[in-house]
Amino acid sequence: MGSRTVIAMVGWLVAAAAATVVGLGAVRVIGEGITGTAATTLTQEEVAEALASPIPSPSAAATASLRPSPAPTTSGPPPTPLRPAGSTITAHCEGGQVELDGVTAPLGYQIVEYDRGLTDEAEVRFERGGKGHGNGRLEVHVTCVDGRPRATVDD
Repeated sequence: MGSRTVIAMVGWLVAAAAATVVGLGAVRVIGEGITGTAATTLTQEEVAEALASPIPSPSAAATASLRPSPAPTTSGPPPTPLRPAGSTITAHCEGGQVELDGVTAPLGYQIVEYDRGLTDEAEVRFERGGKGHGNGRLEVHVTCVDGRPRATVDD
């Protein structure tokens, strides 16, 4: 083999190694840019703790609002987020009665019916169906207990 051939092969190997390193670095940077940070896996205990903790407030994109948002006021009780059976329901209590402020259906379900306005017990009905999901119905009842909304689930 001639010296030119050896130099060409070494040059090609160096170029291939450099391209591999640059490519791997680019994939890492792009991956972090898409996800924000490296993904981590939660334990069952961490998931249960996260589901049990109250949420600060549902985002507008994730909440199906039951009524148009009124102008913010300083009077009246603040809505309380509840998470029964994978749904998100915000409600507040006034004078021992409950009023629903917003409802988001659990994954795979749709909101079928819900009570509006102040009532002793607000009911939300969810149904699922379609290919691969089976048919199902889920009812959530919201009442006021000690001045705070509480949800119970009937399935």
